[in-house]
Amino acid sequence: KLGMEDTAMYLYFLPAIPYGMICFFASSLGMKYPRYITITLLGAIPSVCIGVGLGHMAISSSYIVSLIVFGLILVFLAVVMIKKNAIFDKVNSYLDRPPYSSKTTVKQYSKIILPVAYIVSRIVFFLRGVKVRYTKKIDGEVDMPSIVLCNHGSFIDFAYAGSLIKSVRPHFIVARLYFYKKLVGNFLRRIGCFPKSMFAQDIDSAKNCLRVIKSGRVLAMMPEARLSTAGRFEDIQDGTFYFLKKCGVPVYTIKICGDYLASPKWGDGLRRGSLVEAELDILYTKEEIEALSVEEIRDGVHKRLYYDEFEWLKSHPEIRYKRKTLAKGLENILTLCPECRSRYTLKTMGHDISCERCGHIGTLDDRYAFIDGGPFSNPLEFYEWQTKETEREILEKESYSLSDKVTLYMRSLDGKTMLREAGLGTATLSRQGLVYEGTLDGEEKKIEFPLADIYRLLFGAGEDFEIYVGTEIYYFKPEERRACVDWYIASKILRDNLS
Repeated sequence: KLGMEDTAMYLYFLPAIPYGMICFFASSLGMKYPRYITITLLGAIPSVCIGVGLGHMAISSSYIVSLIVFGLILVFLAVVMIKKNAIFDKVNSYLDRPPYSSKTTVKQYSKIILPVAYIVSRIVFFLRGVKVRYTKKIDGEVDMPSIVLCNHGSFIDFAYAGSLIKSVRPHFIVARLYFYKKLVGNFLRRIGCFPKSMFAQDIDSAKNCLRVIKSGRVLAMMPEARLSTAGRFEDIQDGTFYFLKKCGVPVYTIKICGDYLASPKWGDGLRRGSLVEAELDILYTKEEIEALSVEEIRDGVHKRLYYDEFEWLKSHPEIRYKRKTLAKGLENILTLCPECRSRYTLKTMGHDISCERCGHIGTLDDRYAFIDGGPFSNPLEFYEWQTKETEREILEKESYSLSDKVTLYMRSLDGKTMLREAGLGTATLSRQGLVYEGTLDGEEKKIEFPLADIYRLLFGAGEDFEIYVGTEIYYFKPEERRACVDWYIASKILRDNLS
């Protein structure tokens, strides 16, 4: 810190002392390189400017002006000497500022950024040919404090849900991954969001949830905590229902339909011609929450938020999804060929999905239906069959395991990116849990995640599978990227059958 080393800075302001000698003296004090650079810059730049300025003034101005200026400089240096402790404290606080952290104390929305964000989303939907219908089945606005639950079929559900309740400036829970990057994290904080380590104990997030409720504001959450894989409602952890009971405030729901089909988890963007319906309604009043049991609350939430996108689509025969690459990415959630039973041989092109071994599997029409008489009528049926086959394999084989070479990524340390490459190794998932064996920041490590601590392995279609521990993430990219969905399916089956 600046203190003992501040002598080096003073030397720059004294005449007749060579700069090289001052630099050598500063380097001998044992300070860290960033502080050395800071001190030499802070000292040398003003000194050079003063010397050049005084020389120019002495030549072009009268000696009286030069003496006055020189006297003012002496006064300035005297003030700096007297106030040096306060000045150096300021510099030290900057130099010693803690590294960027994803930890967040929830803040109020920015009154400027919030409306702009929703206006931009409306413009994007219009330009991309997505029609959105918003419905409010309540009179006025939602009560404050309260909790709003939303289903989660699409990455952009925040835009649909937020548009319905933007006037009360809700605080959304967002995956901690997006807070690892400083630029993104700061933007999310400005619009009232705060991070959550999904499917992991997260005291920081729990405190923020309670802060929102206790301060009389609106907490918005998507309790499925991950995107739907194939367009049907995913399960919710029991802790959510205990939390609703504990808070004892009104609970509202925003049911969103058509969002998955407009932009599926595995897809390559919004589909022109999409229709999305978002409906706000009250589920429980404060009095009802206090009177109901946790089990009754669970049943009510499931009943209200349950969705099946393909059943919903049947009620809208007018919808036609327009995209030349409608099937692109399906191979990242459909990995088992129904004909030859080979894995990771499926590929897509345009509207077609085929097997590299046995040939054509099916063609999607503009309503996500297979039109050539295959074994499944849509991708959801295909995915459910695949899940049942995987479950049968796991239950029949006591020694079942899933293993692959992986690249391990972890949170960025400086906040310039979301993640950093941290190691190479092998990941194995079995009845004992998930085990990573390989390097971690240059050291050989064996990291074990017991199955009891894994509710679900999160996954990005064709990208990764991941698990949070506290505020840290272990983000694995397997060699076979199409297998990521199988890590998710297997973790779900293994955990649900944990003895």
